[in-house]
Parts: sequence; structure tokens; C-alpha cells
Amino acid sequence: MPFRIGFIVGKDNDAVEDPKYVGSVDFLKDLPDKYRVDPVSKLYIKNCKKGTKGGIAHADVAIPWYIQKKYDDIEIDIIFDEEISTKRLQSNMCNYIVGYDVINAVFESPKKWKAVEKAFRECGNMMPTWEVQEYIYWKSVYMKKCIAEGIPMAPTLYATLKDGRSPEKLLAEIKERGWKTFVMKQSFSAFSLGFLKTTTEKCENDPTILEEYFKEYSHIPEYIVQEAIPGFVSNWETRCFWFGGEFCYAIANKAAVSTESGEEIIITGDDIPPEFLENAKRIGKLAVDSMPKLKTPKGHVIDTMNCVVRTDIGCSDTKLDDKDNTWVAGEKTFFLNEIEYGGTNYFIRHLKFDAVPFWAEKIATGARKIFELDAWVDPKAKAKKRTASSSPGPAKAQKKPAAAKAVLKKPAKK
Repeated sequence: MPFRIGFIVGKDNDAVEDPKYVGSVDFLKDLPDKYRVDPVSKLYIKNCKKGTKGGIAHADVAIPWYIQKKYDDIEIDIIFDEEISTKRLQSNMCNYIVGYDVINAVFESPKKWKAVEKAFRECGNMMPTWEVQEYIYWKSVYMKKCIAEGIPMAPTLYATLKDGRSPEKLLAEIKERGWKTFVMKQSFSAFSLGFLKTTTEKCENDPTILEEYFKEYSHIPEYIVQEAIPGFVSNWETRCFWFGGEFCYAIANKAAVSTESGEEIIITGDDIPPEFLENAKRIGKLAVDSMPKLKTPKGHVIDTMNCVVRTDIGCSDTKLDDKDNTWVAGEKTFFLNEIEYGGTNYFIRHLKFDAVPFWAEKIATGARKIFELDAWVDPKAKAKKRTASSSPGPAKAQKKPAAAKAVLKKPAKK
């Protein structure tokens, strides 16, 4: 009997039905339009005006649809964000986040954040598990762990609600570290939302810069503050993709602010300079190995990270001002910038190989491992079996049990 996997979707930036995609998209011909995204409004066709055409399938939908087409032992359950509930998630053996996650819910409203987090916490069968998700959502958690394990990272401070953060306190800490330029980013965020790059001098001369930032993002529980790395924007940032603890592929990009054209440049495969790729793989592997162990819904430990993980590695070759800095100007120092997971951008249309079958095979293999460890049984099938066994049979077959007959007899004389 097939086992069922849930896929939580919500991408609008990772198109498969795109001229740049090198693989075949024939398997998507019968994909219902409700799973396609309108490239103009960025809404699913089902949420657009009636008659809207031209929707595009993105990686998060294409991968499970391919699995449904090619793997007889797996059923898929594509879950939109409004369908997320503990009950729906628990109806599947496990649920892979390939699009929408808690960070998306944070962008929508506190109510949606609370509801999605509750479902992810309670269901007990997320991939990655809630423990791993929190490890990544709270940037300070994985950053402190990686720093403790000797993984290089930019000079970093943390401004958290629980520690009583304030603009004045943060600026004093930045000055004490000797930083001239710094960046701010947030836990529970993505797409560079909440990103700020400024100088210590500007903030001293105009305190409202930080005051307004703290006011606008008062609901975000944690800010990450780092000394700005000048060489970071002029060198390649190399993003490595991992599954099961193994390297899958990488893309490298340069930010638009550092290119002559003013547009982001993305390269893949053999176009990535070997020095950048090898150092990114080296540091990325250390970061992946530092993560908490995954567990199946029934508590079996999975030795490898049985889900998509992305490690973003930057490169510094310029002078830093941090008082404790040991990086040498003029020499390349590679460092961990961020860890992300399955809901991230796979850059699927930029790759030189057909990546949908690749990811389908990885996820199918990982799911089979969970199925084998947990000996999963479909709760819907179990419910049907219980219903069938408890249904009354023909009237003539309804005999009272021996114990019940005994109660009706007169008590024996003493």
C-alpha cells in the first residue's frame, strides 16, 4: 500500500515552466491550474480573477507532481497555506516544507504566525522537524553554535526582545567593537526584508535611524547585527544545497550593487571558480553537521539531514575594524553567512541539469527511509478498518456473550 507525503507549497520565485529551465516540463501538462502562479499578481490562479490565464508552475509544486507521476509507492498531498492544520498534517506519514513556512506566516499577521507555528509544533511529522526549524529560524542559535565549533562568521552582535534591546544599547555595543559600517537583519525573515546597511557615524549624528528601525520591527523577536564585509559584495557568495548530509549542487551570485550592469549575476556548475566552490563545500559541510539530528515521527534518529538544507558562504578579502578581528586584509577568508532549508529558492531555472527529477528522487528516497523506520500505517485506512469491524452484523448473529447470559440467571441458593 502506498504511503502519503504532504508538501507545503507557496513559492512564486522558483519557476520551472520557464524558457531557462533545461529539463522537460511535459509531466506538468495535466497539472491543475489551481497549482500555478500568476506571474503578474504572484497569486495562485485559484485566487485570481475568474478567467486568468498564463499561470506558471514553480519548483515546490513541480517536484511532488513529478513524484506522483513516477513513483507508484508514494501518494502526494499538496497543501496550500490556508489548508495547514494539525489534522491535515497528521493524515500524512510526513510533510516536507518546499514552499510556505512560518516565516511566510510572520509576514502575513500575528494570527497566521500563531496558527501555523501551532500546527507545525503539534503534528509531530514535519520534515525538517520543529526542532530543526527553530534552530534555523532563530539565527542566533545556529550562529552561536557554529562560532563555538570554529566555523568562521562575520563579527556579530544580537539584539533580542528578551534581553531588553534598545537603539542606544546597540549603538554603544557597535562602537565598543570598533565597527564603522554595519548591517542589520532579522530572525524570522527572508527576501532581505528588514535588511539595513548603515554607518556608526550616521547613527550617531541621526539617532532616528535606529529608533525608527526598532519601532517598525518591534514585533520581530531578534535582530542580527554584523560588521559590514566590503569584500562580501564584490566576491561570489556561494550557496550549497545538501540532502542527507551530502552535497548536491551550488550556485554563486554577485549582488546587483557590485556589478557593472547593476543586476545580480548568477553562475552555476563548472562556471563557479574552484576556490569558491571547494571552500563553500568545506564550510557548508561543517555547518550542516552542526545541526540537530532529525527524528522520525515515532522518534527514530535519522543519522543524516533527511531534507533540503542550503548553506550560503561569503568571502572577505578586505580590512575589518572589529577589535577582535583575525582575518587578514588581502587574503580570502570564507565564512558562513546563513543556513536555510526546504522553503528556500532552489534556483531551479538557472541550473544546467534537469533538477526536478533530481529533487524528486532525493525526497522519495528520504521518505522511504522514514517509512521503513516507522512502519507507517495510513490513519485513514485504520479508521476504515475500525469502522468496518465495529459495524453490526445480521440480527441473527448478535448473540449475547457468555458473561452477559450469566448475569441474567437467578443467583444460586446458598
